[in-house]
Amino acid sequence: MQHNGALDSVTLDAAVKQTQEGTPEGDAVRELKSMYGNYNSMFDDGYFDALHPERAQKRRCELVAEFMGHDAAKDILTSDRIALLFPNTPPEVRKTKLPMSIGSTGYDSQMDYIIKSHLPANSLCSIYGPSGSYKSFLAVSWSCHIAAGKEWAGKRTARGSAMYVVGEGGIGVRRRVKAWEYFHNEGNQLTNLYLVNRPVFPVRPEEVREVIIAAKQVEAETGQPVKLIVIDTLARCFGGNDENDARDMGAFIEGCDTIKRETGATLLVVHHSGKDEGKGARGSSAFRAALDAEFNVRREGEGGAIILTCTKMKDSEEPRQCAYDLKAVALFTDDDGDDVRSLAVLDVPREVKGGDPELEGVKNMTGNHAALWQCVRSRKARGEPCNRAVVRDDIIALLGESGRKSFPRWLEKLVRDELIEVSDDGEITMTGKG
Repeated sequence: MQHNGALDSVTLDAAVKQTQEGTPEGDAVRELKSMYGNYNSMFDDGYFDALHPERAQKRRCELVAEFMGHDAAKDILTSDRIALLFPNTPPEVRKTKLPMSIGSTGYDSQMDYIIKSHLPANSLCSIYGPSGSYKSFLAVSWSCHIAAGKEWAGKRTARGSAMYVVGEGGIGVRRRVKAWEYFHNEGNQLTNLYLVNRPVFPVRPEEVREVIIAAKQVEAETGQPVKLIVIDTLARCFGGNDENDARDMGAFIEGCDTIKRETGATLLVVHHSGKDEGKGARGSSAFRAALDAEFNVRREGEGGAIILTCTKMKDSEEPRQCAYDLKAVALFTDDDGDDVRSLAVLDVPREVKGGDPELEGVKNMTGNHAALWQCVRSRKARGEPCNRAVVRDDIIALLGESGRKSFPRWLEKLVRDELIEVSDDGEITMTGKG
């Protein structure tokens, strides 16, 4: 038996087959095979002591002699052969498949976006509001700006193709796109914005696969990866399931996550608010918990403008609440001689008209700050207890997990702006400045 490397179970099995039992070599091999075991415990016992090699070699000889008998060991095994049993390198530590990093490594990585400060790249986002709040006009505007690579509200975009799932609205979405092209693109058609002209259902695996196939087709035809996929609306693309059921919503989220992972796109879900608009989007709270960003859209008074309020921004600061005007655009004249028009969002942010007069002049006031202020003011107006604990519960009920995480920071801003005071025991009082 010739061997020049470290012994292992495969080598020993082969050696057993090559030697005959009852011969000195055959018996030695069989004894060696019976010895072969767990090296970890042998390290602990000093058989692999790299700092004291002579001591380790003596321990090895003693072990071999114990198994084989001193005479057999003396005749058959040399020091070189004993060394084959005891490699001087420790056994490899198994490596986990879990993604791990050390502490703050990567802290300075810049967050990718498709619209800076608004829509993160490869994320799940939502805009919600009541019917008639122009939320689909905003979704069209964002889609078109990304497809054209134009800044939106002074914020850079990551140019790429876009897909818009028309779950409701029919021809209206096409006209909104054309209005955008006339108003923002000199009438030139966007050739990398594709409409999917029926609802798709992320709760169904076969539908998820079809969306992924469509995204790859769009990329092949345009030469640009799909950066944004709009699902308009959640209700029309929920496949008859129950929006309030956490399991059904979980299946919807899982489908969206698969699309996001396989395409690299951001998914923007257009959603309706609940009956009580102050309590956010309708349906299971599991949806909001899964979002990377969420925006509330509502009309400014009775006019042609929207108020855009960020209600969740998972990994960066929330953009401030702003209003955006909509402009009527003539598209064509129909067979009856009437002008057919649609609206385009003017992406120039301005202050909200007719906002809370008590907050006028307060700088950097986001919708979440205003919501917290409203919670305090409502409790005071009703004569109810108003302390950190109950107000925190109010804002969590309103805004979910982001309210839980950001409550201390939002409360501190109201204190800094001298709108409220918080006593040592947590009681909140209004200063009268607002």
